[in-house]
Amino acid sequence: MPVRMNIDGDKIHYKIDRTIKNGMGMLASEILRDCNKYCKEDTGTLMISSYVHSRLDEGLLIWQTPYAARQYYAIRTAYTDVNSQATWRWCEVAKNNHKDKWARQAQAITRYYG
Repeated sequence: MPVRMNIDGDKIHYKIDRTIKNGMGMLASEILRDCNKYCKEDTGTLMISSYVHSRLDEGLLIWQTPYAARQYYAIRTAYTDVNSQATWRWCEVAKNNHKDKWARQAQAITRYYG
């Protein structure tokens, strides 16, 4: 018995685009907040730069100060007097601690917009 399927590629493409367009900013915003929980903080400039320079709708999280890359990759110590959870490679720490929550949120966004 033959099976016939009609796939509406335009409809699928539209749903994927809508999900990405509407959901990327929400998910990226949550990830940024979680990453900043572990961001090194002295005066707050490094953390504030992430809110100013990140392009959330594109999923790009950016910490942009002259010393951001050095703080992230090279300096393995962090002062914890301002932020008790501060550490180097703060996004990796956030990913290890929150990736399941991020996955659940991505699934919820996909269900809502898909």
